[in-house]
Amino acid sequence: MLKRKKCPYCHRLFVPNPRLKERQKTCGRQECRRKQKRLSNKEWRSLHPGYFRGIYLQQKEVYGTRAEYKKQYRRKNPEYVRRNAVFVSKYRDRRRKAPSEAVSPTSCDLMLSVWKETGNVSITHVSHTSRDILVTVSQIET
Repeated sequence: MLKRKKCPYCHRLFVPNPRLKERQKTCGRQECRRKQKRLSNKEWRSLHPGYFRGIYLQQKEVYGTRAEYKKQYRRKNPEYVRRNAVFVSKYRDRRRKAPSEAVSPTSCDLMLSVWKETGNVSITHVSHTSRDILVTVSQIET
């Protein structure tokens, strides 16, 4: 078993993830991970000081920004713009609808639709979790 380590940010003891072994530096709390990421980014930038001044600016000059690319793409592809507008409108409509009422597991309002050309079907078991109602259906042999 791995030894417990002390988080350098919140000073809590934690057991490192066995897959990361000794490489895990923080306890895993979001604030500590953010601080570690900031430090890591700062170190990387100090090791690569010209990265955002050299190649990055040349590429930006050749390819433009993402916003410019998207504007250009939309001009060239009006069908994409139309399909996206329809998708966004349907998505917003779904979000605006009121949430449906929860069905109680003891409710008689449980509806079951079965499409079968021949034979009889019976419900053999009904159970529920906090989010779902599970129904086990079996076919009755005639």
